Amino acid sequence: MAEDIRDRAADALLALIPLYYKNVIRHRPSITGIQVAQLHTLGILMKHKEMQMSEIGSCLYISRPYMTRLADLMINDGLVERLPDPADRRVINLAITEKGKKYLRQSINWYRKDLKENLAGLNDNDIGKLCIALEDAYQILAKLQSG
Repeated sequence: MAEDIRDRAADALLALIPLYYKNVIRHRPSITGIQVAQLHTLGILMKHKEMQMSEIGSCLYISRPYMTRLADLMINDGLVERLPDPADRRVINLAITEKGKKYLRQSINWYRKDLKENLAGLNDNDIGKLCIALEDAYQILAKLQSG
């Protein structure tokens, strides 16, 4: 029984991914995969302040060569900076810059505005149900981070 419910939960989460991109992000087809990876990286660095490139890559399921390329692009754009790890000179850490923080805040505001426009197609009852379901899902999924 427990395995069946885990399968259902995994299937439901996987089914949400294409729905999310099709119905929620549908008005922004111009965003590239690298821009999404940049935003995820900036979000991680806002939370952790400074982190090894390899750890960020692991969090985002990004290969080491792609993470290096991503970091180089972000450094060139002034969004992050490389910092030597005080414990191991061979390790490179990334830290978000003020420009990166501003870019992340602007992007979040842009996404929030876009999401609100997309949700305008739902009636108040459906939006209320969606809010409750998303808040519940967030609280439940947040337990995985601490567990």
